[in-house]
Amino acid sequence: MKSRALFVAITIATAVAAAPLAQQAAQPASVNPKLEPLKKEAVADVESRAVFAQQMVDQIFSYGELGFQEFETNRYLIDILKKNGFAVEEGIAGIPTAFIATWGSGKPIIALGSDIDCIPQASQKPGVAYHDPIIEGAPGHGEGHNSGLPLSITAALAVKKIMAREHLSGTLRIWTGTAEELVGSKAYFVRAGLFKDVDVALFAHVSENLGVSWGPRDGTGLVSVQYSFLGETAHAAGAPWRGRSALDAVELMDIGWQFRREHLRLS
Repeated sequence: MKSRALFVAITIATAVAAAPLAQQAAQPASVNPKLEPLKKEAVADVESRAVFAQQMVDQIFSYGELGFQEFETNRYLIDILKKNGFAVEEGIAGIPTAFIATWGSGKPIIALGSDIDCIPQASQKPGVAYHDPIIEGAPGHGEGHNSGLPLSITAALAVKKIMAREHLSGTLRIWTGTAEELVGSKAYFVRAGLFKDVDVALFAHVSENLGVSWGPRDGTGLVSVQYSFLGETAHAAGAPWRGRSALDAVELMDIGWQFRREHLRLS
């Protein structure tokens, strides 16, 4: 986990470090001669923060908070960001456990995000390769959401140091993927206009390998929707056909959609 965490943080840092310099280039195809040395510096800086990054990863793992309940996780990360010069806006898009931390000014605006919530019944002792919960049945970080934002913060601090010294224009924004498992926040962030002025959006999520991707994702897009089913009563023994069972409608919709998803092409 430590080597993967540093790899992702380094990837983010080098990408972020390139953006302010690219903004200064006179022509889109021109390359600032400072770019490669500053990338190497950012990589070295991230490497030097290995213990710092690992402490954040472990601390968030220990909280293991479900969606919309990430209060200790938020307080911990916000304190770190404020100590490092970031201005933090809490309760964004009306969500109490969501925040945006900002440093710098001007273009480009670079948004770094990652999820922070855990999943139910995934309590697990760290460093154990078999099922061994800390508390049986309790929630826990079973999908790596304890690592994403620490990596973005580590990368941002490395780049922030370079930007301040080189007097580079640019804004770093760090935001939380609150309640991702409940599909609970990102659509609301977009609706609130939190990404309208963003030039680059980098999102970190742990996977089973060290791959890095960009552009449109292959995963299924989700929108959280609530359906209401209203039935009509009838005498179950005398005239059941006159009734309209809301439960039957729920079951038919559920199985019908599953068959459509599993057996029919998207077209």
